[in-house]
Amino acid sequence: MSSELKVDTISEKTTASGVTIDSVLLKDGLVDGVDVSAIVSGSLVKLSSATASNSSELLFDNFVDTSTYAFYKLIIKDLSPVTDGAQLRITYRTGGSSGSDLSGTYYRFNAYSNITTTAAENYSQTTSTDYGVVATLGNVANETYSISADLFPAEGTYGNTFMMNQGVHSDSNSDYYKVATTTGIDSVTAVTGIKWYLSSGNIASGSIYIYGVKK
Repeated sequence: MSSELKVDTISEKTTASGVTIDSVLLKDGLVDGVDVSAIVSGSLVKLSSATASNSSELLFDNFVDTSTYAFYKLIIKDLSPVTDGAQLRITYRTGGSSGSDLSGTYYRFNAYSNITTTAAENYSQTTSTDYGVVATLGNVANETYSISADLFPAEGTYGNTFMMNQGVHSDSNSDYYKVATTTGIDSVTAVTGIKWYLSSGNIASGSIYIYGVKK
């Protein structure tokens, strides 16, 4: 049996406590403490985050909302592997909350400058099956991996999925790099999430934050 309540005003029972509806607090123009009036086109809306602690993976499913967000901003802060020289990998996910890995050929396009030496810019293109390679990580204090990334997921009928990231980090050989990397898959399959993991060993520490850029 369903019912419907129609009212013009809902007042606080306890002064200054706000009103909670389905575990969401409405108070003084804020929704769960967020000023929703400031969420305009181009605003960043935090959708998810996770912090590693000897974790086998950091998994984010079902954060994609193509009707609300134009693309997604990811901040990866101080990721460190347990195993020195491990590849940081991603696999795009499809299927929403019951997501599964998106299989296929992943492409990596990389441009970097070695700041430690006087090496000129280098460019490389690699492919891998069922995952994309983001970087090779060292496991000492100055080799933690921090980047800003833009994710453009395919919507199911057109386009493809790719993530562009840039940052500065020391690799497992202690070379200091300015890096710009694009990792993509040429598939129209709708992507709804992303999985981060390593080629060997666990993610010792570090955090990933995901924001939607509002249309």
